[in-house]
Amino acid sequence: MVYEGEAEIVSLPTTEGSVGIMAHHANVIMAIIPGIIEYEPVGTGEEGESQSGRQTIVVSDGLLKVENGEVIILVDTAERPEEVDEARARRAEEKAREAIKRANSNRDAELAAAELSRAMSRIKASRNKHNL
Repeated sequence: MVYEGEAEIVSLPTTEGSVGIMAHHANVIMAIIPGIIEYEPVGTGEEGESQSGRQTIVVSDGLLKVENGEVIILVDTAERPEEVDEARARRAEEKAREAIKRANSNRDAELAAAELSRAMSRIKASRNKHNL
């Protein structure tokens, strides 16, 4: 669990493009792709810490469910920018690029492309962690 509480807006990458979820959003289920989720919390988080301004989380693929005003995001991995090891993310990027070159099937290429996307999102978040 990365965040549980109210938010003004949640923006996230989906297979349909970037999506913004605000209060009274229609019920929906969508696939999430690797990228960066941004949200603006209201008040305090689950552990009572004050949260203000835009918050960022780097995620892998997963699912978004909006139902009756509640947003549930389920992903394989989620980390805050300050938790990203940029050197490790760069190694993952190189490995994914090599895997794309060696791919023997469309499925292999798609998996490698997803890993590349995740690595690039982690690098981007790591670089911008001081600006968020």
